[in-house]
Amino acid sequence: MSAHDILLNRQPKPARRSAAVIALALSVMLLASSCFKEKNMQPPGDQSFGQIAVIPMTPSYENQFFFDLETNTVLKQNSRYAYDLLFDCEAGKFNIWLNTAKMMSLKRTGKTSLDSVQLSDTLAGRWYYEFGAFNRDSSAMGNWWSGPAGSQPVTAGQVYLVQLGVDVNGYGLGFVKMQVNNFTGTTYSITFSDFVSPSRTITVTKDDTRNYRYLTFADGGSLVDDIEPPKTDWDLCFTRYTIYFYAPYYIPYEVTGVLNNPAKVQAYMDSTLTFDSITIANFELGRLIPNRDAIGYEWKRYSSLNANGSYSMNPHYTYYIKADENEFYKLHFYAFEKDGVRGYPSAEYYRL
Repeated sequence: MSAHDILLNRQPKPARRSAAVIALALSVMLLASSCFKEKNMQPPGDQSFGQIAVIPMTPSYENQFFFDLETNTVLKQNSRYAYDLLFDCEAGKFNIWLNTAKMMSLKRTGKTSLDSVQLSDTLAGRWYYEFGAFNRDSSAMGNWWSGPAGSQPVTAGQVYLVQLGVDVNGYGLGFVKMQVNNFTGTTYSITFSDFVSPSRTITVTKDDTRNYRYLTFADGGSLVDDIEPPKTDWDLCFTRYTIYFYAPYYIPYEVTGVLNNPAKVQAYMDSTLTFDSITIANFELGRLIPNRDAIGYEWKRYSSLNANGSYSMNPHYTYYIKADENEFYKLHFYAFEKDGVRGYPSAEYYRL
């Protein structure tokens, strides 16, 4: 059963997430990682090594970082709170995504009149979260259009309630209601309101040099064009994003991890070979995963059920990465702390 078929039965009003929910989520992580023997991994010393990347996310995790493997460079960083929606730019795609870095969620009201949707409609119902994998079949919005596959999309006219996620302290950021008017050739049109100001219509034109166009609802709404670098330039995005813990309850939770560039990067993990022994001969193209969270967050684990815990690493997890037609890498993480301060994911990687 899809996670989006689960009735959450929660009131998504702005509130701090409970300590009980966080403790339960952390206990799931501990259970999942209990079979691994902890290893104190240190940065490489005098031995021959490839590139070392240390990403300064800091304990607030407020920024996201777009990274290029070939040049070992952070090409761009920006606040993960700078946008709310992502619009697909790839030809033949019409998806609209929520910003998963803010733990946003969405309710499909079934109504077709923007004015008929009120704040009272937020009080109950089924809410859909956007996950880091960005899988089409589990997107929060789903098909905003109607008509047969492969045809020009025509809006179904449904009004969506959007919960704008949580801030760095876990407090809710409010709601908007929105409706997709249509898509014509390369341009989306949406109308939205924050329940206080008059509704506003914005058009979003695809940019074939980027994966997405970005929009914020803040300050009346606007496009945000300085989020990602050109899609040919970057490989990995270090960021927060939303996942579900599936047992014993369906709990949305924020993690810190790595998302791939969907235009050029695929990856998979293997833990059967020692990192230093891996060569290009060990690379299995058939195992590559296109999901944006193919690298994800499980290269680390948390040691406690409270905020005073520490992170330890899974350095035996090797990530095989195909970053372009002729770019193949092996990568593993060896630290998440720097000088005792968390929020500094550190990786060693080689081009094969």
